Amino acid sequence: MKKGSLATSVMVILMAGCNSGTGPSPNPGIHGWAVGAVLDGYGTILHTASGVNWSRQGSQETVPAAGLISVSAVDSMTAWAAGGTYEGFGVVMKTTDGGNSWLRMGDETSIPNETSRVVGVSATTAWLSGSGNSILKTTDGGVSWQDMSDPAHSGNVWRGMSLVDQSNIWLCGGTVYDGRVIHSTDGGVSWRSESDSLFETWPLITIAAWDAGNAWVVGHGYTIARTTDGGDNWEVVTPDSMHMQGNDANGICLLSPEEAWVVTDAGGIWRTTDGGDSWIVQDVPDEAKGFYLVRISALDPSTAWVNGVGAYSPPEGITLHTTDGGATWNREDDGSLNNMWGISFVDDLPN
Repeated sequence: MKKGSLATSVMVILMAGCNSGTGPSPNPGIHGWAVGAVLDGYGTILHTASGVNWSRQGSQETVPAAGLISVSAVDSMTAWAAGGTYEGFGVVMKTTDGGNSWLRMGDETSIPNETSRVVGVSATTAWLSGSGNSILKTTDGGVSWQDMSDPAHSGNVWRGMSLVDQSNIWLCGGTVYDGRVIHSTDGGVSWRSESDSLFETWPLITIAAWDAGNAWVVGHGYTIARTTDGGDNWEVVTPDSMHMQGNDANGICLLSPEEAWVVTDAGGIWRTTDGGDSWIVQDVPDEAKGFYLVRISALDPSTAWVNGVGAYSPPEGITLHTTDGGATWNREDDGSLNNMWGISFVDDLPN
């Protein structure tokens, strides 16, 4: 996705990266949520209990008229969603009954800035990031939010977040001109900047951490980079063929420290099994090649879902699904949705 105005850039790339459910879920099945742009006067929230059939949740009375960008599935009953602002403060939504009801959390004081990424740990604990150097944590179900940011990083928009555990937290983002990665090993009490010259040109979008040492980050300018030593050193592993296509890398999901799926502009889905030394671009339906693919959620090396946004007007969302490791991808939506930004399944892999 290409850079535009600050407001446009923030909305275009605030999406972000894996939630880890706390399972087992109370209800059997394959439970996931997807979120997207405003449709019929309120933000889009979709739910599936099978991994195939999706139904819309919420209403104009319960869901703000704000484009939702991020969603985090905790278990079959609990999920968090976030995106943008509405009525003067950041939007965060939560369900604890499988989506039968959605409640907006926070207020003008606790969530003053635009939201970009939410990671749910449980029904009571979640992390939130966004514009204005926002890094927030709640331990009371979203009633109150604790500011976990470091003033040294003011001016940054944190678009991606990945929790290894409650101590090890990674964030990525930057300004419209450059990228930043920060990492905490003490639960957000302090943050260390992991950025170096590799990220000076393009803002970063999504980060996925396997453990305290292994993390991958993707972003504008087809950036794909990884660290194996906790951020001391980073290596760009973008394939040359992706550079030639001029795509931006928007989303990533890790299958192991060495294995990753990456989704890009122009309907690109790429996979590596050797730490980025080699990549295979996977076949997608021809119609998907006209979409910016922005987010991927995988349960295992065979099963994954991808969603995205249309490159042309009128806006249109898309959801793709594979059960064979990406040998084939099938479209699951009927083309009636507006842009779809975030997707998360219970117990998915780091993204």
